[in-house]
Amino acid sequence: MTPAPTELKLPPGPPPVRRTPWELYRYLREFQRDPAAFVARRFAEYGDMYYAPLGPTRLYVTRHPDHIREVLIDKGSSFKKTEAGNAARHLRRFLGNGLLLSNGELWRRQRRMINPALHRRQIESYAQTMLDSTQRMLDKWQGVASVELSAEMMQLTLAIVTKSLFDYGVEERTGEVMHAMDTFRTVATTPAFLPSWLPLPGELRTRRALTLVDGIIYRMIDERQALGPAELARRTDLLSALILATDEESASGDERRMTQKLLRDELLTLFLAGHETTSHALTWTFYLLSQHPEAEARLHAEVDSVLAGAPPTLESLRSLPFTDMVLNEAMRLYPPAPVVSRTAAEDTEVGGYPIPAGAELIIWLYFTHHDPRWFPDPEAFRPERFADGTPAAVRGAFLPFGGGSRLCIGKEFALLEARLVLATVAQRFRLRLEPGQRVAPRFAVTLSPRYGMRMQLTARTPPRA
Repeated sequence: MTPAPTELKLPPGPPPVRRTPWELYRYLREFQRDPAAFVARRFAEYGDMYYAPLGPTRLYVTRHPDHIREVLIDKGSSFKKTEAGNAARHLRRFLGNGLLLSNGELWRRQRRMINPALHRRQIESYAQTMLDSTQRMLDKWQGVASVELSAEMMQLTLAIVTKSLFDYGVEERTGEVMHAMDTFRTVATTPAFLPSWLPLPGELRTRRALTLVDGIIYRMIDERQALGPAELARRTDLLSALILATDEESASGDERRMTQKLLRDELLTLFLAGHETTSHALTWTFYLLSQHPEAEARLHAEVDSVLAGAPPTLESLRSLPFTDMVLNEAMRLYPPAPVVSRTAAEDTEVGGYPIPAGAELIIWLYFTHHDPRWFPDPEAFRPERFADGTPAAVRGAFLPFGGGSRLCIGKEFALLEARLVLATVAQRFRLRLEPGQRVAPRFAVTLSPRYGMRMQLTARTPPRA
């Protein structure tokens, strides 16, 4: 039997937030103003794990690698993706039962269907699409003084994921898609105290965004289904494979096709997760290089020496170790997904504290990545930390893609894409922050530049062999 809350051995923490609407509102508004500063104060006061009950929710918050390893890896089966809470509730409205939010047998079945398209060998076949899209972007940069880099990276990664995984182009609608995705992020992190059926401005924006992306996704599905089974079977993209997908391991032993609604949920999840996190990682990488010219010069020297003006290949990427170090250090400082949440599926224990079934555990990877115990001088940009792989002696201290069975299914796709884009851009351009450009992270579902990232461009002419 689960002990009553007063009987549990609890971590230290602040007084509980009562269920009254006014107290909940005050708490959420304070948190929303600056989530990182809010949580940093609590870690400073209470240590690596604190208990912060929020209304009826038993909330545990941690940053320690040992706790992270327990939750995501060692005791992963005792936890599931969080289904309650403001962010999860709103994300589910957008993404439905896609891989990011599903649990149990549904998650396992869907992952089995999607895995083949994201197998390493299949991912490597997407390299040319990644290079072609990047070169088209750079050709447009010729003669341009500056660009809004976060928007450029978003358009680039959106074009790559839709062409690679879906064999579909949405370039003419990227502006609309980016606006819709921004609406999703905003709503997912904004406290909601009124029902969604009220036609308030924020709710109307949400409905328009859903209508837009649903229109794109369902059009993709309809156009592909119209090709017929024989043509679908000849194609190699993920969209065609999912339309034909069956699950031969279903409990009944019968083949079951993915429903159109579930197909929509999976495609939108890949649509969102497949481009946004990588675009932010690249934006922060180029920003950090612009602020550290010595590291930038070393990167340029490496790509110039190894590539000699030629496009990067799968083989030549193996000879670009500093390029990998730069990406890892950028993702340490600005993890694309800074927070991970789990709900205890059964009574368990983390860090010596009992965690009752139904309790929510929030992992702040951002603070793990910025902890001087694992990364000396943690605010400094030092790619050399990764010269010999992950430098932390403790497992769980560097997890930009999560860990355990719920490790990001698109990890290898994202890493290949980021390495190719970084090496290709570095060959042809030097980027500098536009004077007056404000820089601050925005903690939402992903870690994006709050004010965008306007960068000045200087063309480079790399030496040729």
